[in-house]
This record gives sequence, C-alpha cells and structure tokens, in this order.
Amino acid sequence: MSDLARARAALIWSTIGSYLVVLPLTAQVGLNVDYGFVGPFALWFILALICGITFRPRPRIRAATESFLYGVLLVVPIVIAVYLAARLNLPLADDQLKAMDQALGVDWPALLKFIDSRPYLAQPLNLAYESFTQQLIWLPIVLAVFGRPLRSYQMILMYAVIYFLGCVISIWYPALGTYTTFNIHPADLQNIDRTWGYVFLDELKGVRSDPAFIFSLSKAKGIMTFPSLHAASAVLFAWAAWELKWLRYPFLLLNVVMAISAAVVGNHYTVDVIAGIGLAGFGIAIVLIAVPGKRSNPEIASIYPKVLSRMPVISLATNLFQRASDDLNEADRLAGGRSHALDIVDQRRA
Repeated sequence: MSDLARARAALIWSTIGSYLVVLPLTAQVGLNVDYGFVGPFALWFILALICGITFRPRPRIRAATESFLYGVLLVVPIVIAVYLAARLNLPLADDQLKAMDQALGVDWPALLKFIDSRPYLAQPLNLAYESFTQQLIWLPIVLAVFGRPLRSYQMILMYAVIYFLGCVISIWYPALGTYTTFNIHPADLQNIDRTWGYVFLDELKGVRSDPAFIFSLSKAKGIMTFPSLHAASAVLFAWAAWELKWLRYPFLLLNVVMAISAAVVGNHYTVDVIAGIGLAGFGIAIVLIAVPGKRSNPEIASIYPKVLSRMPVISLATNLFQRASDDLNEADRLAGGRSHALDIVDQRRA
C-alpha cells in the first residue's frame, strides 16, 4: 500500500466518519438543523466518487479534484460541530481569556488603536485575514498539480483533524471576543475591517440561549473564539506550501501576517492565537504519524518524539486508516481490472 493510497483512504473515510458521528450528535445535544444542505452535498459526494474512479490513471488530477471536493464536504460536519460545542452553553470564558492576555502583558485596546491608526499596517492584515478561504481552496489543488498529491491529501486531512480538535477544546471556552469585551464600537475603527468582530454575535447568542434556534448552513458564521482556527490554519497553510520552493517563503510571510491578523481583525485574544498555533502543530503531528509520507518521519522526530505515537487513540486511528485504505485500494484494483477486461472484449468485437 503506497503512502498516497493510504492518505487518500484516510481522507475519504474520515469525511464519511465525520458525518456519521456529528449528525447524530445534533439530536443528543438538542441542536435543531435545517437539512436543506443534504441534497446538494450528496451530489458533491457522488461527484467525488466519480472523479476518484475517472481520474485513477492520473494521480495529480485525481488528488486535485478529490482534495477540493472532500474539503467542501468536510465543511458541513465541521461547522455543525462548532455549533454543537456552543450549544452546550458553558459559561462565557471572556474574563479568563482577558486575564490570560493581561498576564502576558498584552494591552489589546492599545494594540488595536496602534494598528488602526496606521493604514499601512491595517490593510495588509485585512487582506491576509480574508485570504483564508482562497488558500484553503487553491493550495491543495496547486500542490497536487505540481506533483505533491500526497501533501494535498494530507493537508485536507489535517484541516479536518485540527478543526474537530478545536471544536472539542472550544466547549470549555465559549467567548464573545475582544471587541465586545473591550467595548470597541464599529465607528471607532477607521482602517481595520470591523465586520469580523460583530457578524457572528447573533448566531452565537442564538445557539447558546434560544431553545428554538435552528442551524442553517447558509446563515452559519465563525462563532469559535478559543482556539483561533485562523491562526491554526496559518500554520497548516505554511506547512503545506513549504513543499514547493517557489511558494515556501511567500506563503510563510502571508501566513505569519494572517496569524497576527486573527488577534486584530478576527476579534481574538492573544492566547487564542497561541492556542491555535499549538493546536495546528499537534494536528499536523497526528496526521503525519497516522498517514506518513516518505519524508514525514524526520519531521515528526524533530517535533514530537515517541510520546505521540504511543497514544492509544493514534495507534487505533493508524490501524483503522490502514484497514480502510486496504479496502479502498482493493476496490480500485477490481474496478480497474473490470475496465481493462471490457476494453479487451470491445477490441475483439471490433
């Protein structure tokens, strides 16, 4: 079983598994869901399966299309998981997070004022913050097209692992964020994009306190404060792009700025950003242990020694991924064999 096949199988089965775990939890937690997304996303899944079979002889195109399609499919369970964490309605943690920032010596209002008064600082931060979606969509495609299909699959799998772990952590740290805590009014901001500090508040308050709240994918917002998933994504994107020399340093710079922007543009406490960076490192390590590539082991050895590999949950995940990838590879082999046999029959008839 090749590293590429193992990573591909891990992504496919993780996507399926996330639906099987997250959707039943909505009933357990008491989150009402508008299931209008089911039809369109079922079509996305069928398209992903078709592309997987059609592009089997072309691993680069296959990885590019599957990384994109399964990345889209993962949006639903991830966003619902964020709302499930908030639905548990644990006490707001803003006072704790504010105290942590102060313990680090961070004067957040002063930092915000300093950056907002300087357009040459605020505008790059705005642009970097908004680059998140484009990076998530295009980076795995670029990696696959330019000969890094394994990295492409790993990146989307890491995205899922990091975000689901973040959802679990956020259960104990629901927060309104810095703009509300420090009474920052939209009119106070001249250069920093004020949208992100307030756009999610109605959704967060609704899912926490309204018994009749209904989750709608079309109305969903980023309601998680701690840890910062923007900061975690910045680490992930920089790691993924490092494989291509011509992307390495531009993406490193872009994502350093994006991580900083999370604290200023994204309504995050400094400790949110620090936690997001740590979360990303842990999530990357888990995937590299479970579905390593040829060059993964040295990376893990230099960051996380044998401790992670001895964790029962990681050992179990590795075994499950191995089994699933074996099954998927066998199915591909049989499908390829049938296709070849049909070609021979057609040639003889001709």
